[in-house]
Amino acid sequence: MDTIDRLIFRIAVGFMIVALLLAIASTQPTNAGIEKSASIEKTPSTINSTDQQFVRRVAVNTLIDVELGKLAIKKGGSNDVRKYGQQMVYDHSKAGDHLRQLATEKGMTLTPKLPYRARATRNRLKFSGNQFDAAYMEEMLNGQKQDVEDFRRESKITRDPDIRGFVTETLPILEDHLKKAEAITPDVKAQRSTLQKPSPASLKSR
Repeated sequence: MDTIDRLIFRIAVGFMIVALLLAIASTQPTNAGIEKSASIEKTPSTINSTDQQFVRRVAVNTLIDVELGKLAIKKGGSNDVRKYGQQMVYDHSKAGDHLRQLATEKGMTLTPKLPYRARATRNRLKFSGNQFDAAYMEEMLNGQKQDVEDFRRESKITRDPDIRGFVTETLPILEDHLKKAEAITPDVKAQRSTLQKPSPASLKSR
């Protein structure tokens, strides 16, 4: 190989090395972006454990109220019970959407599933009409009492302004649910008891 050939060979090798270095450098921003993205996904929640437990608890209870509300619309014997079920579906669906958005902003991932006790309640409410009304409203009365107590307690202990805002917005709605459940439950129980009592005519025929 003469001097010119060696010179051409060295120049070609030099270009190859430069091209290789440029290729490596071009991949660095992409990798940095991936690493940054991964670090964002692993960012811990910005709210404390007590608030996180509250959020997860409310997410599940909201799902339960929507599910049972749909049953009330379908199986309710009285107009009051069907209207109550419709309100539960609407209000708790809206609250659930708000809560999921809030949880995402706080670095939480909510994937609530209907718990076993809720599936058992849904299966237990297999009847319809007045029998369903009494069982459903009793379930709602107990559930709404617990929800109101939970929200009132959270309003006193949370230090997160967004959680507090959600509680302040939702608590009056839950208190309204409880008030209506307290009004409807005695009526449907009384109606069921009346239907179960034998009529005077049937007693005389015995």
